[in-house]
Amino acid sequence: MKRLVLLPAILSILAAAPSRALAAEVAVVVAGKPQGGAEFYQAGGRPHLDAKRVGALYGGQVYWYPVSGRVQLSLRGRALQLVVGSNKASDGERELKLSSPVIVRASRAFVPLSLLTGADFAAWSGHQTRYDERTKTLIVEKTGTVGAPSAFSYKGRTRISLALSPGASYRASARGTGGVELVVDYGVAEGDEKISLDDGVVKSYELKQEAKLVRMSVRFAETGQRWKAFELSEPRRAVIDVYGPGETVPQEEPPAVAVAAPAVPKALPPAMPPAAAFSAPKAAPPVRAEAPKRKRLIVIDPGHGGKDPGASSPRGTREKDVNLAAALELARVLRERGDFDVLLTREEDVFVPLSERSELANSKNADLFVSLHCNAARGKGEHGFEVYSVSETATDPAAEALAAKENAVLELEGKDPQDEMAKMILLAMTKTEMLNESAALSALSAKAIGKRVDLAARGAKQAAFYVLRGTHAPAILVEMAFVSNPKDEAKLTSRRFRRAMAEGVAAGIADYAKRQGWLE
Repeated sequence: MKRLVLLPAILSILAAAPSRALAAEVAVVVAGKPQGGAEFYQAGGRPHLDAKRVGALYGGQVYWYPVSGRVQLSLRGRALQLVVGSNKASDGERELKLSSPVIVRASRAFVPLSLLTGADFAAWSGHQTRYDERTKTLIVEKTGTVGAPSAFSYKGRTRISLALSPGASYRASARGTGGVELVVDYGVAEGDEKISLDDGVVKSYELKQEAKLVRMSVRFAETGQRWKAFELSEPRRAVIDVYGPGETVPQEEPPAVAVAAPAVPKALPPAMPPAAAFSAPKAAPPVRAEAPKRKRLIVIDPGHGGKDPGASSPRGTREKDVNLAAALELARVLRERGDFDVLLTREEDVFVPLSERSELANSKNADLFVSLHCNAARGKGEHGFEVYSVSETATDPAAEALAAKENAVLELEGKDPQDEMAKMILLAMTKTEMLNESAALSALSAKAIGKRVDLAARGAKQAAFYVLRGTHAPAILVEMAFVSNPKDEAKLTSRRFRRAMAEGVAAGIADYAKRQGWLE
């Protein structure tokens, strides 16, 4: 009798074995933080994730009803209904199509991954989801009607801008005599943020999600400072200009700065009356027009590319991909400022020799050169960011080893790294002033980055980087984080982190430009 009782259980285990063999795991990153793994099954060549795990990743609840075969995902006060075997989902108002149906494995429900990465689910959930097939990583980031704030420091004035989606309404008001706040009613922020700016005009600013609104608070460096709020378009953003003590607030609205982004329709100003409607002015002595200040050229260099992947994480995240994504973000931030010209050494996944990167900057008479990279170490313990300028002697053995690793790319160009470095040493001896200026830019950038990213600051350092030696302008190399460290790697895959890093580098560039008298 005991053998007969055990037989069904044994058969059940054997029947489940083939299904378990199909199970695998994907790594998960939510808002730039690693969240372990998520089990998935392949069905019809398509991956499906455990429904319960999906609920946890998006901050919702999942209810699984095995008898009826129903799955309910509750999130943001709404419920999405799915049924086993069906390729449709519904929230009661709209219907979402699935590329493959919900399946059951080991008595658990699994939903198709394609549902999560689709545009319909992004709009319903308020999260942008991306799956990296090569690294088997699921990346989830919150989206909202309110973007992250940006800060631009000028001479006697600081601009804080806040990206807004079409239709979002806002209001600005004084916060006593020591600050100003901007409120977006019914706004949804991508995340909270607090920055200690301390640029002499603005002490700090903070973005916070509250019940039914988003609040951005700006604290002045001194009480009684004046401010002005207005809106700019392309992309749409609310702006607060804060003026330093003694500065005059201009009556005219600062001109809008256009950057590459979807245009938002804006009411046109009233047409100007024809010239004949004005009386002719009396003749006046000619006034010599003052030549406008030229925009300084910043060359951004996304390290590695093409056949040179750079460093790679154990999971397969490639440095060349992160570098390019961060460089494009830095270019966007600098162009939004409106007072720099920007050129990239590459805008796609191609191999560019080190010498050609610096030659491009020199041929265009670049004013500054910024190379973006990711660090790597044998162990997983090393983490943080560091900013380098060029020097004959490295700051420490680790910096020397890092420069040697980056310079080893010369072998892919068919060159001997030692011979090329000897040539660069002779060239660098004639550029003492540029070396000093590079060190100053490095220190300012490291300080500005440290205020904006939640990452260990390893300081401003020096080493003999080939790509920096050949540039006839102040040049720095930013190691944004360690791709070999799981937490750093998760940040590098996050759009929000790359934006914060770009904001920091741009702020360092602006601080240097102000010291040089390039910015008003």
